[in-house]
Amino acid sequence: MSYGTIWKSDWFIGLLVSLLTLIGYSSQLSPFQSFDNVLYDFTASTNRLPVDDRIVLIDVDQKGSDQLPQSSLASAIEKLSNAGTKLIALDMLYSEAEFKPASEGAQKDILAEKVHLAGNILLPLYFDFSSEESQSNILAPNYIRRSAIRQINFSNSSASPLNAFMLRHPYNSLSEGAAGFGHFNLPVDQNETLRSLPLAVAFSSQYYPSMALSLAAGAMNIPLSDVRLNLGTDIELGAINVTTDKQLRIFPAFHADNSGTSFTSYKISQLLSGSIPGNLFKGKIVLIGSSANSVDTPLKENMSRSEFTAHALQSILKEESVIRPDWSTYAELALLLLVGLYLTLLLPRLTPLVGVIATVAISLTLLITGYIFISALSLWIHMAISCLLLIVGQLGISLKQYLVIKEKQPTSASDPNETNKMLGLSFQSQGMLENAYAKFLTCPMNEDMLAILYDLGLAFERKRQFDDAISVYQHMATHNSTFRDIQTRIISAKNARDTLSDKGSNAGISSLLASGDNKPTLGRYEILSELGKGAMGTVYLGRDPKINRQVAIKTLALSKEFEPDQLEEVKERFFHEAEIAGMLNHPNIVTIFDAGDEHDLAYIAMEYLDGIDLIPYTKEGKTLPIPTTLKIIAKVAEALQYAHNNGVIHRDIKPANIMILKNKAVKVTDFGIAHITESSKSKAGTVLGTPSYMSPEQLSGKPIDGRSDLFSLGVMLYEMVAGARPFKAESISKLMFKIAKEPHVDVRKLNTDTPDSVADLINSLLAKKADQRIGSAGEALDRIQQCLQESRSQGGS
Repeated sequence: MSYGTIWKSDWFIGLLVSLLTLIGYSSQLSPFQSFDNVLYDFTASTNRLPVDDRIVLIDVDQKGSDQLPQSSLASAIEKLSNAGTKLIALDMLYSEAEFKPASEGAQKDILAEKVHLAGNILLPLYFDFSSEESQSNILAPNYIRRSAIRQINFSNSSASPLNAFMLRHPYNSLSEGAAGFGHFNLPVDQNETLRSLPLAVAFSSQYYPSMALSLAAGAMNIPLSDVRLNLGTDIELGAINVTTDKQLRIFPAFHADNSGTSFTSYKISQLLSGSIPGNLFKGKIVLIGSSANSVDTPLKENMSRSEFTAHALQSILKEESVIRPDWSTYAELALLLLVGLYLTLLLPRLTPLVGVIATVAISLTLLITGYIFISALSLWIHMAISCLLLIVGQLGISLKQYLVIKEKQPTSASDPNETNKMLGLSFQSQGMLENAYAKFLTCPMNEDMLAILYDLGLAFERKRQFDDAISVYQHMATHNSTFRDIQTRIISAKNARDTLSDKGSNAGISSLLASGDNKPTLGRYEILSELGKGAMGTVYLGRDPKINRQVAIKTLALSKEFEPDQLEEVKERFFHEAEIAGMLNHPNIVTIFDAGDEHDLAYIAMEYLDGIDLIPYTKEGKTLPIPTTLKIIAKVAEALQYAHNNGVIHRDIKPANIMILKNKAVKVTDFGIAHITESSKSKAGTVLGTPSYMSPEQLSGKPIDGRSDLFSLGVMLYEMVAGARPFKAESISKLMFKIAKEPHVDVRKLNTDTPDSVADLINSLLAKKADQRIGSAGEALDRIQQCLQESRSQGGS
């Protein structure tokens, strides 16, 4: 092709569109961002969560005004206070000009008096921002500075919090009686839609919380002095960590019932007239504001600031917010580059019809994946821009192919050899290797066919079908015995076949990994390396080539572990348990992606966890601080509560099955897997695994429920606090007897710093009889939270 016609080439059009899209994305142009905003808004509006009935809205229904007379507001506060309201937040600014001191003849300041007497009123702050990145040198009054967040971690240099240059707040005598403050700044996006909330704003070197964050701290009885702000990453609020982006923003989830009704709302006139009983507000968090102060949101247009703050408050309390992770930009750029490579290198090689089908399929996959990421994983990755690039690139190439006149070239569709070769390549791309080989055998041998057959032989090797690989290489050798390295490959395949027959499929995979020149596969997954060996078999690091995602693959050589007459039953149980585990969707439970079997090897593909298990923290002298241990155990209890509510019992809770990731997240692994092996016997008749963490009823073979998992949780908590297991013996039979009959040594004898509440919690979890144990994971979680609260009140970290 001459250089003068490059610009007319299909690949050049794909390259040009890709470069223009990358420039637009990098420049953060509004038209490019709007496509992903549309996908986010659709997902947020359809994926609505249940409403928390603790949150109530009161609308200031003043005709033509968003401000309520001070006397009316004072009366409303008094009624709410008498009703036992937990917290009251105001979204109304009463300035100094609206209040005259008594010395000037004005009546007594009833509003300030009622706010002071109530003791639970949070007043609003309103910040003004400059287009330039500059901080104000104006100091806020002392009574407002007391509400600033004091524990700040500045280690993240990429953090870019919002900096305000002006502060507006209620007049002094009113503000002095407030229980706290929170800002009501709700910055909208470029298309005038509100999707995010900055949880903290910088003003005069201080960081002031949003009203949602102040209310969340108050609802959890946590003083703002105990809140820790890790700039650019998260906010530590008691036992929960609220993940933020670099601007300290969260993207709240939205809450409504099937009819679209959001939080319970009343008119303030109903409250003042007494037409609604006061007991409706007992223990509630009440937000008072005007519907005139409204913004457009993904859920609906003209949502009041108070209602948006309520959605953000529930998202904080229940950890429901959507996250824009730090790596999202890199993932989006990588996705754009992959789409660009598809448009530049692959699409021009496809026929027009196949190209359109492929582009539509990839576009739908991207949109569905983006929807699933937001709705199921609470992760917002901009995928619509890649979908836009695909569509525009496809339209450009299709238009060029339609407009440019080409010379007709002879078609090979009528050539049966060419047809068989194309069918064979199609079969091979779908993993139907035997069918592909049958088609290739009908084609005349030439250099092109030798190369195709060589790739087929490598594919057979990756599938550990070494006999078929040998057959392919030997067929090639009858025509060209010196083609590439087929003689070496024949010897290597025979050795691997012998190893496979002697030691099983895992040995065949290990043999291919050791050779390094041909990566083995399991199903559609490419095996990258061996991670370790467990009770089930070998664990591998794999890659899903369809979406280039790393996965952990656990394998079980069924024919090695079970007798032939048991094999079908075990296979059925294997896939049933994998299906149940795959239905669990919880942030503290490892995600199951896929399960299958190949030859005599069954496998489960699951989320790859970059972290360590809890085993190192169970050794004497290596245990974590008790509050940290309780936070970890709380996350495990949350996972168990979710699983038990869905009818799934773990059966194998132990430190090796709890992972702490590099981002401090806690993940429970191997749900449902223990059930596969618990009733099986090894060839020597020994039960797989160790009974150290099993409950008495599990050891005795009795029917078990979620309380069995709680006993195991108690053993693990004991070990993490004391640095030793509660039950130890020289043999399994003696150990089982101790678990069933003998009491454990009080944990306070091994760790004298153990609080009584923690020791009581352990004792309740380790009760021998299930009926005397803590009844549910939810109850255990409440007890753990009480221990944490007690630790904080006593000065624990």
